[in-house]
Amino acid sequence: MILKLNRTLNRIRRRFHKDDGGATAVEFAFVGAPFLFLMMATFETGLTLFSEYAVQSATTSASRLIRTGQAHSGGFSKAEFQNQLCAKLPAMLDCSKVYINVEVRNNFADASNRTDASDDGQLSDGVINGAAFDIGNAGDIVIVETFYEWNLFTPNLMKLLNIKGTGAPAPNWLANHGEDKHLVRGVAVFRNEPFD
Repeated sequence: MILKLNRTLNRIRRRFHKDDGGATAVEFAFVGAPFLFLMMATFETGLTLFSEYAVQSATTSASRLIRTGQAHSGGFSKAEFQNQLCAKLPAMLDCSKVYINVEVRNNFADASNRTDASDDGQLSDGVINGAAFDIGNAGDIVIVETFYEWNLFTPNLMKLLNIKGTGAPAPNWLANHGEDKHLVRGVAVFRNEPFD
């Protein structure tokens, strides 16, 4: 009787070791979540970097209208310049989230004192509601700053990582403008051509 029970248990044990049908599901449970997390983090980082490139490229391109005197001779207003800039942005970027600040500086050293977000990462009211738009005259040094509020599509994804080791969630390293936004900046500093 004991011998028969022992043979039965050995047969069950052999069948159990040969059956690996659930192993794939268990392995995916261990590997799937980190893989999806890494894939989403890579995708979001790539889109954020693409938005930074797109805003800088549009700022450089639209600033040429000021530098060459086309904006001056056309009597561009801030809204017209913003329309020119938005035409150079990809369709995935919402033009209503673009803020422009154009100022004349005395010299290139003064251009390093840029309009900036305040210490808490928020745009100042002056940039949002009443930023300057002074395109200057021929030979003037002009700084064109463009700000874009990029909404992160997975704002809490990076908080899942605890890189500080304190037990508290780590901050989202992409969110530099509040909890779920990334402030993208484009800057062009130049001397206007002698277009008079």
